Amino acid sequence: MSSSSSWVVDVDYAEPQAHVEVERWVVDMEKKVEDAEPRAKVERWPKHCIFRVPSRFKSKMVDGMASSVFKPQTVSLGPFHHDDKDLKPMEEHKLRAVRHLLRRDHGGGCGKLTLRGLVAAVEKVGDELEDSYMDLGDEWRGKENRGKFLEMMITDGCFLLEVMRTTIAIGGKGYVPKDYEHGDPVFSWHGIQHIGPFVQRDMLLVENQLPLRLLDKIIAVEEGTSPSAGSINSMVLKFLGREDVPEGTGLGLHPLDIYRTSRLIKGTRIIKMKNNGKVLHRDRGVEEETMSAAAATDQVRPQKVKVVPRSAWKLSEAGIRFVPNKTGCLDDIHLKNGRLHNGTLYMPKVHMDDSTAYRIHNMMAFEAMHVGTGNDVTAYVLFLKDLINSADDVRLLERKGILEHDLAADDDAVVRLFNSLTRDVSKNWKSHLCQVRDDMEQHYRSNHLRVFLYEAWSNLKSKYFRSPWTFLALVTAILLVVGDIVQAMYAVMSYDPKPKMH
Repeated sequence: MSSSSSWVVDVDYAEPQAHVEVERWVVDMEKKVEDAEPRAKVERWPKHCIFRVPSRFKSKMVDGMASSVFKPQTVSLGPFHHDDKDLKPMEEHKLRAVRHLLRRDHGGGCGKLTLRGLVAAVEKVGDELEDSYMDLGDEWRGKENRGKFLEMMITDGCFLLEVMRTTIAIGGKGYVPKDYEHGDPVFSWHGIQHIGPFVQRDMLLVENQLPLRLLDKIIAVEEGTSPSAGSINSMVLKFLGREDVPEGTGLGLHPLDIYRTSRLIKGTRIIKMKNNGKVLHRDRGVEEETMSAAAATDQVRPQKVKVVPRSAWKLSEAGIRFVPNKTGCLDDIHLKNGRLHNGTLYMPKVHMDDSTAYRIHNMMAFEAMHVGTGNDVTAYVLFLKDLINSADDVRLLERKGILEHDLAADDDAVVRLFNSLTRDVSKNWKSHLCQVRDDMEQHYRSNHLRVFLYEAWSNLKSKYFRSPWTFLALVTAILLVVGDIVQAMYAVMSYDPKPKMH
């Protein structure tokens, strides 16, 4: 009895203790939930345009081998790879670039620059530059670290300016600034020939970006007046081997952004993205939301017939002709039907080399992480992946002038490249290429007889025209059959059904 009453007392005592523990847990959880979305961090989200690539993107394969397509190999630009020991050798050349820029007589009444004036100008946009980077480390953020941040921005910005200007001057048969020595390992004709291409690749990596606002401020102090957005965009694109963007395009967010823009039809345009029944309008990274009636009706619209991916060969069997367009923009793809252009697919002509994987992977990653950018490059890659299913498809597109490549391996390397580009890529969004796919599928299904004849002819060629011996065997068989038919016809014609009279 006493043991029973003691047990009851223990339970009565334990229940209040457990209740207290639960209350403590609830209070602690409430604090965590409240701190999970700090207002200051949320307000910076729309300002971010340079990102660390999530680990789910980093397990990429290039030509069948594991490779980091997001890690710079020559120079760090910005804070994310600043302390990488493999990139340290370029740090001394960055400081040399600052030294030459400051000591050079710029004329125009500006005289020589001063470091103090340069720091003051960049400091004015310090918060804007800082907010450009998502997940910026605490060692770079805040007033106590502002000096370190500005030093990194100025050295990287001056270095990039000097490399671009030297490369453009050499390419245009201009003259390298005389304050650089003839044997300079970077800022000379010989140095640029070897360093320039690697800097070009590294400055297109999504984690290795500098805001173009930084270059704008440095040039403004250097020249004594604010440069136009077009002049900065043009300089970046010339260094990257691209043409200028259309007139009226605003200052790009960073080199990767303006390079991607140059690969699309329009420089500054409204990009519509379906997002929970809303449309995002983007102009230079600024988004505003408006309701879309069309998006609302999509929920009640009947489902379309599922489009089956067709390779280039399959589509050519249905009578679709591949013709390179004049713009060369990745998203300039359309199917024309009519009396003169029945089943003509116009596509951009694309050259692929060993750096293609780096450029496309980073443009796709930027589209996935920056709200309002759109998915134009990703849609193009997925579209081309459907067309390229084998080396035969690659050779067909090469003959049509759509594709050319100088990859180290054979045509199968192009197939492997597109397989790697589209691995683990989300397809749950719309683009104008979805309509092109629908049109091609409709064209394919409406030409059954043509498809049958093409397939029969293809099978005949692959089976009997592969070697002269199989072709000879086919001809011999045809001649024997024809001979048998002729003999049978003569036998029938010579047959006299009337009996001979004796």
